[in-house]
Amino acid sequence: MNDKQRQGPETVALEPEKKLGGNARFASSGAKNSKNTQRDPKRPRKVTRDYLMNYATWYLERFTASRARLEKLMRGKIRISAAEYGTDPEEAVQWMNSVLSACEKAGFINDDAYAKGRARSLLRKGKAIRVIAADLSARGIAAHQIDQAITDLKAEAEQAAYEEVRGTDPNIAAAAAYARRRRLGPWRRPDIREEKRDKDMAALARQGFGYDTATRIINSDLEELSDLLSMIDGI
Repeated sequence: MNDKQRQGPETVALEPEKKLGGNARFASSGAKNSKNTQRDPKRPRKVTRDYLMNYATWYLERFTASRARLEKLMRGKIRISAAEYGTDPEEAVQWMNSVLSACEKAGFINDDAYAKGRARSLLRKGKAIRVIAADLSARGIAAHQIDQAITDLKAEAEQAAYEEVRGTDPNIAAAAAYARRRRLGPWRRPDIREEKRDKDMAALARQGFGYDTATRIINSDLEELSDLLSMIDGI
């Protein structure tokens, strides 16, 4: 293994073993041919404030996350470090809170923006409003922030909609978007559409859409749904 191989923030390699004496070429050849040869084991990093800051920066450069999500990940690091190195959990939590506050102050974590962006993304995928709210709650977003994100999402959908469908519940547009993505109802081949009707209705029900909404989408023609989809396609 190349000793200069770059390592992520999660682990560090143990100290390399000392070189064995004797025929180095023979020893190297034997290691290459051995089926039982394993890579050096890795140990978790010891948690310090600097480590938590580096980890937070590394993670947020790659993923968009809520404060709760990042906190959950760092608490996992703290538990492992406490077991492996005897790190004081209370002190480590203070470091963690300091890092989280610094990330919020710098704008790396913004739960309001995260909630709005994720809600918009899920609606585009055809997720029901109640499913979107449940998803945000599971990710640690506060109830008032979820309510605001849903309110803003409905306003965006209303503004994006064609005049003919303004005032329509965006939940219905989300159902149409899901049916389009999964090729359900009016997007099926005409010769199998009726045969698959019950299956398509069940698919929408599993996504959190009510019977009336599912019926409207599955029974509609593509022409009827084109204006409705403007609520999704325009946000």
